[in-house]
Amino acid sequence: MENMLTIPGTVARAKADGFPISAYTLRRWVKTGTIPARIAGRSKYLIYYPNLTHYLKCEDGGDIPPKN
Repeated sequence: MENMLTIPGTVARAKADGFPISAYTLRRWVKTGTIPARIAGRSKYLIYYPNLTHYLKCEDGGDIPPKN
């Protein structure tokens, strides 16, 4: 389960992979549902790392549509 990470673990791996995100931003994305996560225990979130990279690479088209 090397792809299921806590928020600090996800931030560290993302920075190592060249995605400079902060823990604050990642927590906000989790709380708003932008990045899906599971709750383990009282306040520990587990994130499936490929979901984060999929979002950051805009593989679904991104948030802002391209100009014609």
